[in-house]
Amino acid sequence: MNTKTHILITVIISIATLVICPLFYVSSILEADKTETPQGLLQEQIKADNLILAKSNEDLRIMTFNILAHYKSWGGTPVEQRCNLFFEVLNGFTPDVLGLQEMCLDWYNALIKTKSIYKFTSPVKTAFPHKMTAILYNSETLELIDCGSTPFTNSVNFKTRRIAWGLFKQKSTSECFYVVNTHFSFLEEKEKNENFPIQSCQANELYTNIKSLYSQYSYPIFIVGDFNTKRRAKYQKDVVDTGTYGILNSVLTDAESLAKNTFFGENANLKETLNDHIFIYGEAYVKNIYLVSKNELKALSDHYPLFADVYLKNTS
Repeated sequence: MNTKTHILITVIISIATLVICPLFYVSSILEADKTETPQGLLQEQIKADNLILAKSNEDLRIMTFNILAHYKSWGGTPVEQRCNLFFEVLNGFTPDVLGLQEMCLDWYNALIKTKSIYKFTSPVKTAFPHKMTAILYNSETLELIDCGSTPFTNSVNFKTRRIAWGLFKQKSTSECFYVVNTHFSFLEEKEKNENFPIQSCQANELYTNIKSLYSQYSYPIFIVGDFNTKRRAKYQKDVVDTGTYGILNSVLTDAESLAKNTFFGENANLKETLNDHIFIYGEAYVKNIYLVSKNELKALSDHYPLFADVYLKNTS
């Protein structure tokens, strides 16, 4: 074989490798997507849900979601294995405001790199030093007026246990409102009595912050988060206003109690097993409460997203 022929064969093989190998690689990814991810089914379910919910342009959709940090000690798997499911929820239900808890650095990087209509209220402060309780808002439907964040004084980890807030104007109605997002300390069942003062102190600090915001502008305030306290504990099914939830419910209004329509989803009982809540301070009207407990979302987090469709003027 002469040199020219050898070079020609080498070039042909190289071209074939560049063209054919990527096709096999892409094909394997597509096949993996078909067999390993439930996105197609989830998309159809979300479309069906939105038809039932019938959200209008004047409604606000306020969501809370503990997305589970990737730390193995917390039970989280790598974010890259889960983020597509998160974006299905975000882009499918299109909340106006989303309060996030357990947003580890991997989650932050996944969210900040995505070109999206959703923005962090404080991207720089959220990242440096990294804060795990943050707020995303839809920049097409809302204008961010002001925002802030403060840690609880009675807490082991200031990054995970804090209060974040944003003041927004709804572009379609020019109505203003606050969203406050928080994450209370987790109390082991056997340590509830001993550590209850930690949560009660956080509840009092939260309420103090809410009153301070309301004193500046008397706009409705929606308080979302993982409160690590249940509306009705399993061992006290006949008692609602107990523990930290009782403290909160005595000064705030649970949006679920005002909702015209309540949807529980498939896998969770809203009244017994939920640590996530949406409270209201001030006047607002609640059309829907929805706990999105889809089977497909078990792979995403040990919490399900919870949202309320609300409106600020009584148009009924």
